[in-house]
Amino acid sequence: MKKFFISGFMLFASFFSIKAQVGINSQNPQASLHMEPNNASSPSGKDGILVPRVNNFPTAQAKGHIVFLTGHASLPDNFYYWDGDEWVVFLNSFVRTYDDSIYIVTGVGYSASGDTENNVLFNTIKGYDTTGFTVSGNQVKVGKSGKYLVSFNSALKKDAGTANRAIYTYRIKKNGSMVLSTSNSIPNEATTASSVAVSGILDLAQNDMLSATVQKTTETGSTDYVGYGTNCLTLTYLND
Repeated sequence: MKKFFISGFMLFASFFSIKAQVGINSQNPQASLHMEPNNASSPSGKDGILVPRVNNFPTAQAKGHIVFLTGHASLPDNFYYWDGDEWVVFLNSFVRTYDDSIYIVTGVGYSASGDTENNVLFNTIKGYDTTGFTVSGNQVKVGKSGKYLVSFNSALKKDAGTANRAIYTYRIKKNGSMVLSTSNSIPNEATTASSVAVSGILDLAQNDMLSATVQKTTETGSTDYVGYGTNCLTLTYLND
């Protein structure tokens, strides 16, 4: 009679080839590899995963390859992963104290009052790094190319207490051509004010010039107006 011997290794290999999910300290694995500690409330030093510790990067076989680099001549001890092109360090911490994607341009008032198209006044720009961005002649020069969320808000009021209704049109212009517009109206009351807001996503190139205008387009009588509060043009950089 012939006897057959099956080694423990063969049984182990068979288990891995048949079992779709592996559980360590778990009878009901919920993933390809599911591990539980011996005691969740009081874990021992044996619990957890020990990632391979290396002094130099190995030849990566696939994206997602993870190692813990230690004792390297120039790189800090840390976890690194292979992204398909290079080894990338895991981010230890991130503290954001500023937003370098927002540029806020402000000013007060308009260049004139009346039926003509008048400039909305701007004179200041704020941002973490405004390199390339300038404000001159009520125009904003764009400092870097990309896609932006452009938002504008302003307000006006009657300069005199006359009961006339009027509609005002605001235009945002890029290099002199309108790219955004909106309108608001002042009702037929002696003393009143009105605000306006408009926004849109625009493709802007470095050195493009942005400006805003206001124009009284219709009215029931002669109504002078003045700026009321702060004009604000906000550029939020989205991507290149």
